[in-house]
Amino acid sequence: MTTNKIYLDENGIRVFVSSGIATNGKTWLTVRQKKGKGTHRIKSPALPIRETLAKAQEDLDAYAKRKGWKPL
Repeated sequence: MTTNKIYLDENGIRVFVSSGIATNGKTWLTVRQKKGKGTHRIKSPALPIRETLAKAQEDLDAYAKRKGWKPL
């Protein structure tokens, strides 16, 4: 089972995996969300758009570990 973790980046901005807009849960991507604002995709070769939540979360977990981010 995949747990959708939320991390705080070095600037205190929330980072998490979200389903793609208008894809009905068929794509998953990593986004940033400032408090009270919309989400914005993080574009990185380490965080590609994925077909499953589990794979996207694995990518984010590895990326967050390299960056030293802690889950909320």
